[in-house]
Amino acid sequence: ACYALANIGEKAATNDVINGLMTALGDGDENVRASACEALGNVGEKAATNDVINGIMTALGDGDENVRASACYALGNMGEKAATNDVISGLMTALGDGDENVRASACYALANIGEKAATNDVISGLMTALGDENVRNSACYALANIGEKAATNDVINGLMTALGDGDENVRASACEALGNMGEKAATNDAINGILNLLDGSSYNSALCVSIALVHK
Repeated sequence: ACYALANIGEKAATNDVINGLMTALGDGDENVRASACEALGNVGEKAATNDVINGIMTALGDGDENVRASACYALGNMGEKAATNDVISGLMTALGDGDENVRASACYALANIGEKAATNDVISGLMTALGDENVRNSACYALANIGEKAATNDVINGLMTALGDGDENVRASACEALGNMGEKAATNDAINGILNLLDGSSYNSALCVSIALVHK
């Protein structure tokens, strides 16, 4: 039932449905709890009541990694309406989770919260994630969405390093992040690093190069 409601999304946003999903968050089966988080996430901002957010925050501490990852996903889909200090703190904890899917989902959530997540602690946590090969692309995506407010020297240097990553998706995301930081990232080294991606890059990287240069 939770899986079906997850696929219906916002059209399932009645009080009865949301209350039922809240009950499912406490189910004894971890698959049910994870699906309930996903369903609430797909309902999005319409489900972002204090009670729902508190229930998903509890799921962030679940013993099952799939539930924790789904909780991050749900909070991310609720966007700025879920951007409380407690939520951001919980997602910061999730950035250090032992499971890479949870860490990546935490990056996704912080990306969707955007500028409201641009605290020094969050940016520091995303910088740590940049050094994690399993979630580096997600960290770049989050920094890209936060934009200029994340444009510290350390972040720019970290993204410069990511431009040379062996994974093309990471290179493209780092390029986009630098582009979104605008003039603050417009150092000679950054511009040269972005231009270097034009040599032998595929369509995706070349497109991000164009986006980045437009922002300079």
